[in-house]
Amino acid sequence: MKKINILNLYGEALDLNGDGKNITAFEKRLSEMGYEYETKTLGVGDEIDLSDFDIVFMTHGKPHNVSAISEHFIKYKDNILEYIESGKTFVATGSSNMLFGKKFKMLDGETYKGIGLFDCTAKEFDGLYVSDAVLVPEFAPEEKMFGIYYRCESVKFDSPNENRLFKVLKADEGKGSIGEGEGCRYKNLFATWCLGPMLVRNPVIMREVLHSVLGENYRETDFSLEEKAVKMTIEELL
Repeated sequence: MKKINILNLYGEALDLNGDGKNITAFEKRLSEMGYEYETKTLGVGDEIDLSDFDIVFMTHGKPHNVSAISEHFIKYKDNILEYIESGKTFVATGSSNMLFGKKFKMLDGETYKGIGLFDCTAKEFDGLYVSDAVLVPEFAPEEKMFGIYYRCESVKFDSPNENRLFKVLKADEGKGSIGEGEGCRYKNLFATWCLGPMLVRNPVIMREVLHSVLGENYRETDFSLEEKAVKMTIEELL
């Protein structure tokens, strides 16, 4: 059975609010299925070549950390876009999403480039938006999942987001709020501001990510505790 190669991209700079546990949960499911895996962490100062990896994770970090890695990320724009266009799996959560738009602006007025995959810009604001949310995945409209938003950045699309990942069923209003739809799904790139960590809490998206990596070799594992927990949480929120 093939060994699954996992990349934790900029993991030392971006693992904020425990969102790196998405990787731990993914590894646990692979192990339950009988797969061997190897996880590698690369950061600023390392050469980035994604061709040997089956899945790449980028997690949530402070805005100034994202701006600090942006120049290095842009340097490997062609390799990153080639990986995504090939249909391989990439999971990006929280503030790392700013790197996939056209540009983002910090409170100090400095503007940083993204790789331009999505037609959007981001801007840091003075404050913090925090909210629990109930979400409906576009890939499974009969399901509901739970997420947390914790951000001090707002996002604006120049045109309607045709690659929306989630419909937002319930979330708080306020500065930096999510709106009616959130995230982007492009081929097997899952890009969302949803924290939680979402793969730990939500079997519906964990299964989708695993399917995107394993294809017909996916094997079902026991999600009964997670399914019970997310059902209880959503019932309380609604």
